[in-house]
Amino acid sequence: MYLEASDLVAARDLKEDETMLTCSYLLPFRRTCFSVEESAELLSYFETLARAGCEIVLIDGSPAKIFEQNALAFDGTCRHVRVDRRFGYLNDKVNGVHTGIELATCEKVILADDDIRYTPEVLRTLGDLLDDYEVVRPQNFLRPLPWWARLESARMLINRATLRAADYPGTCAFRRTTILEAGHYDGDVLFDNEEIIRHFAQHGCTIAYATDLFVKKRPPAFRKWIEQRPRQAYEDFGLRTKTALFFALIPVVVLMTLMFGVPGFVACLLALSFLSIFFAIAGRARGRARQFFPLACCFFAPFWIVERTLSTYWALYWRLTYGGYPFGARVLSRGIGRAWFSGGRAASRQIRQGQNL
Repeated sequence: MYLEASDLVAARDLKEDETMLTCSYLLPFRRTCFSVEESAELLSYFETLARAGCEIVLIDGSPAKIFEQNALAFDGTCRHVRVDRRFGYLNDKVNGVHTGIELATCEKVILADDDIRYTPEVLRTLGDLLDDYEVVRPQNFLRPLPWWARLESARMLINRATLRAADYPGTCAFRRTTILEAGHYDGDVLFDNEEIIRHFAQHGCTIAYATDLFVKKRPPAFRKWIEQRPRQAYEDFGLRTKTALFFALIPVVVLMTLMFGVPGFVACLLALSFLSIFFAIAGRARGRARQFFPLACCFFAPFWIVERTLSTYWALYWRLTYGGYPFGARVLSRGIGRAWFSGGRAASRQIRQGQNL
């Protein structure tokens, strides 16, 4: 076939672009209003991802007007597509994930919430790990650190101390062929970020629990953080022991106060404070966490205990009143999915065999 000189240049440029692409970056996205400031920040982030060799697929579930504004804002920096709702899951984000997986052109895929911010160095490390593992599950840290982000950091550290796989991140990476072979994960639950990991584990995929690979997460605005409190508590309702513990804290404190007066009340508070701070410090001492979590965050652990206790009762109100938790226009009755327990057991076996990093 004969090619003009301009065709040869275009073919060469296309080949160079294809060579540069190292992964597909999937970002499920939904907004009910358009923000110029947020769009400008995301645009800058997309440019960073593109320079690092990422194909960016923005799967947008926003209303039509907002979708069009996003299309103009991100034109030329990413593949901006609508959510394909033929997948039919109650959690529309999962519909977006499967939309992006079908459209991704790279074997290495990074899935991230809209508050995740990768650096080129972490992207390279993640890509190298995907040469040896089918799935990579990193660790998040928060920046900047307003007081509610410090409280969330304490939660992350407590999870890091008490869970073999450390805290639950808002991002993961996997090979595209791996998820196509494993099939769809449960998309009718709130806690979809961890459900996909346990789905992989359930199907025997090799997972790198990269507990010392830290990926920045931006904290939500205070109003959004308040909205998320009962949701996070509701996600735990399937974990009966954990939920029962938080339900029991207020009755225990009241009982101790009735039995022993002010000394009983103070003793309860001191015991809870000491234990929570102890676990947060233990989580910070694990691996390289001290480089990303200031020591001061550990002392917010008692406040997280109080917040989660109140939020557990708040989530119970949603359960009793609405039968579930509102998620967009839908109500989701389940916090965790069908792969949670079997996938969790499979994950524990992998970690015991030394697949955490």
